[in-house]
Amino acid sequence: MKPALDYTLDYKRLVAEGYNTYADAYQQARGNGLPAAIKWLKNRLPNRARVLDIGCAAGVPVTRELSKRFVVTGVDISAEQIRRARQNVRHGEFFHSDILALDFSTDAFDAVVALYVLYHIPRGEHERLFRSIHRWLTPGGYLLVTLAREAEEGRLERASFGAEMFWSHYSLPEYRVLLTETGFEILELHEENPRYPLAICRRGQA
Repeated sequence: MKPALDYTLDYKRLVAEGYNTYADAYQQARGNGLPAAIKWLKNRLPNRARVLDIGCAAGVPVTRELSKRFVVTGVDISAEQIRRARQNVRHGEFFHSDILALDFSTDAFDAVVALYVLYHIPRGEHERLFRSIHRWLTPGGYLLVTLAREAEEGRLERASFGAEMFWSHYSLPEYRVLLTETGFEILELHEENPRYPLAICRRGQA
């Protein structure tokens, strides 16, 4: 593990290149098994609801499962992952981009999913992203987001699928405050991964 506060490095580019290079290994590691929160979401949205998947990777299994009932938009910083997503998910719109470089219209989505992606974005940008998501969601819309239990300003570490990766995140208590301040209510917390719990949130009406 190496400290990652070298501001001469482009950490987003490092993440993108890692997911490009190790796309096969990542898909083998993450391509099976749906989080329980996805089933939760499917039970609460009507057919043809609009769902944004941030960090959609190759589209399997989450984006593809969502696309069976919903109108899905996927975003990923890795060009190779988006190429695969377009092959794996027949019905969906996909963007190769840093999510913070995109903007969608107000009330564009009924739900936003961001699984295992937030911690690859410098944590100083998390509030801005939550505020954007709040605007993109319809009032009462859902946000499913993987958080972290412990705070980490920034680190580099080789991920299980082989690539050197960047992590940066707040602690769970800090996220509770940040989500509340940006207009979200945490409805449930799923701890399938003890280090990185998944929060099911609802956008407030205001």
